[in-house]
Amino acid sequence: MKIGAISDSHDHLDNARKAVEIFNEKGVEYCFHAGDIISPFMAPRVFKELEGKFIGVYGNNDGELLGLKDKFAEINGEIKGVQYSIELEGKKVALFHFLESAIFEAVIQSNKFAVIISGHTHEASIKKIGNTLVINPGEACGYLTGKATAAIIDLKSMKAELITLQE
Repeated sequence: MKIGAISDSHDHLDNARKAVEIFNEKGVEYCFHAGDIISPFMAPRVFKELEGKFIGVYGNNDGELLGLKDKFAEINGEIKGVQYSIELEGKKVALFHFLESAIFEAVIQSNKFAVIISGHTHEASIKKIGNTLVINPGEACGYLTGKATAAIIDLKSMKAELITLQE
């Protein structure tokens, strides 16, 4: 099973659309958004085209929380609060925008999750720490780093790749 990871889209319609297009092309079954979507209009304008299931969490810049939850529900997506975990193909996946660093390290070291997806820093990274694949898909918006990215994770092989959303 392939899952997509995106974070910090900050209302960048074109880059979010590119991520959805790539996720659809690659057969992504779940799209996990690690927060800072920003506006509820992103659901009907962008993520309704997603062929896989959308699950997101709130980020620190998401203001209209009920609006986001409602608009994503209208497209059969879900906003799960500030953190979420799910088991897929026997592997636990954790999703959140950010945690204080000591708590984040403790979650990684717990070995309770096969995959941890987070955002907030806008810095893309893929690391294998122990048995845990730790992924920050970077910023879909490209505003801070100048690099708009997302990630695709293959749960069978436990490998992930960054994808570029804008050249």
